[in-house]
Amino acid sequence: MEDGTATGVGGDSPPRASLGQMVRAVSIGTVVGLSGLAAISLWATAFILVLGPNAIGPMEELALSTLSLGLGTGTVAALFMAGRGYGLSYLDFKLPDVSGFVYVVVGTIALLTLQIVAGIVMTQFGISTAEHSIQQQASQGNPEILLLLIPAAWLIIGPGEELLYRNIIQKSLYNTFSKRNAVVIASVIFALAHIPAYAMGSTLMGTAATLVIIFLLALLLGTIYLKTGNVTVPALIHGSYDAVLFGLMYLQITGQL
Repeated sequence: MEDGTATGVGGDSPPRASLGQMVRAVSIGTVVGLSGLAAISLWATAFILVLGPNAIGPMEELALSTLSLGLGTGTVAALFMAGRGYGLSYLDFKLPDVSGFVYVVVGTIALLTLQIVAGIVMTQFGISTAEHSIQQQASQGNPEILLLLIPAAWLIIGPGEELLYRNIIQKSLYNTFSKRNAVVIASVIFALAHIPAYAMGSTLMGTAATLVIIFLLALLLGTIYLKTGNVTVPALIHGSYDAVLFGLMYLQITGQL
């Protein structure tokens, strides 16, 4: 549907689209996802040029990187909407109702449970997952950066990533694919977009295993967005999940856990 209104999975029916239309839709979604990375990098570079590299310490660098994530994803989302002629009504940020907040609580628990179970399974097969670049930086003597990321997870990271990968990419795929398939495709794009964050200092197997876990987490977020039609819900889940992980990382690195 052109207005992109998300509906429940039960009403899912694949639209009639040619192979060419499908390839084009996936290509556009992939380009939009990768453009988000490029925009984040451009914003970060702009901040460094304005402030000067010598004036930026680890905390400032992380703050600017996080701000760049929000600005980068927002910029790409705005350009996409402008290119398609969409107004602000295309955005699905709404105050959740009671059932929405239930989804937030249950969804956060489900994401954390999935993370734990996937980690256990990987360990049983002798596969070590990759560390995020932020975790690597925190382990090198800057654990306090994780405390900064806890509020940022709710205010910037969750809303920014869910805006781009769910409200923009996943929703745009509804016009070409069944909604279930749109969730899967958007989840693949979301996972691939995390390669730069995990590839540094990791093995190929470790990075691949981590991307599989991210894909599974994205499937859950995408499904919840599809069912609720409210991107605020997965944004809060995403933010809560990240905030818990950042808190646990801090406690572990500082020897309190």
